[in-house]
Amino acid sequence: MKLPSARLICLLLMGAAHGALQALPFIDAHSQFDDDVSRERVVKYLARAGVSQVVLSTRGKVTSVEMLAFGAAYPDCIVPAVRTKGRAYDENLPGYHKQLNEQVNQPAYRGMNEIILAHAPKGDRAREVYLDAASAQVQAAMQQAIAKGWPVVLHYEFRWLTQRYGSAARVKRMEELSTLLRRYPQHPFALIHMAQLDPPDAARLLSAHANVVFLTSHANPVKVSESAQPWTDMFVGDQLSPDWKALMLRYPDRFVFAIDNVWPEDWSEKYVHQVAFWRRALSGLPDEVAHAVAHKNAERLWRLPPATTESGCAAGK
Repeated sequence: MKLPSARLICLLLMGAAHGALQALPFIDAHSQFDDDVSRERVVKYLARAGVSQVVLSTRGKVTSVEMLAFGAAYPDCIVPAVRTKGRAYDENLPGYHKQLNEQVNQPAYRGMNEIILAHAPKGDRAREVYLDAASAQVQAAMQQAIAKGWPVVLHYEFRWLTQRYGSAARVKRMEELSTLLRRYPQHPFALIHMAQLDPPDAARLLSAHANVVFLTSHANPVKVSESAQPWTDMFVGDQLSPDWKALMLRYPDRFVFAIDNVWPEDWSEKYVHQVAFWRRALSGLPDEVAHAVAHKNAERLWRLPPATTESGCAAGK
């Protein structure tokens, strides 16, 4: 019997790997859009990236009515999340609490947007926010999320806050986070942008607190290479770094895929490229781990229907 050539074997393996990559559904557990981004553009790039569902919130001038109409138009694709951020939140204005309560009372909302505690200024697009967890506006959003059974998504930028406020502030804010996790041990807390942590600090939190999970937003080379912000890069080349991969294998139920699109330039081929990085990286993990990170953990935490590569947003590709 004639054996297949090395080239043929290589092509067969490449084809199998490509098939495995394309068979992996994705849920983006946190992204946003503003009034500069059309709804059609959002749906277009979700489909192009092969993302089945997105937990989506608004910023800028997009109203709650518009958000809910978007979700109603694409019910298998868009998962509306209550908006928190904005000047009213930053300054704890009465309008923030009114808007928060009005949204929470709308049954079509299925999650809470990130609750910002430590946020670096992003040029003229977003200002610095530095709030204690005990702040009234933080507690209002957190308690509503807990009452609804939604994950509490916290925004800490630990690398930045250490640079800005020093190591003592970092210690204080890490203890603040640990206190929250101990206070609500049965409730999931998700740290957006990997909280700008390195593997050793993430490992300590994962080991000490069974209710902490990490959202992978901004933690890939596409985002890191274009930004002056000190985001966590989980990659070496196009694969997960050994330390991050080891943590993901040890805690497969504690990492959740997310991108956190915000601006018009985010809803572009750049989104497709970021998802592609994660497709390649997760293909190097056991199937059960890859599926947990890509979509199953989000399904469990946000109580979403099972994603497939042909459902929701991805059906339009």
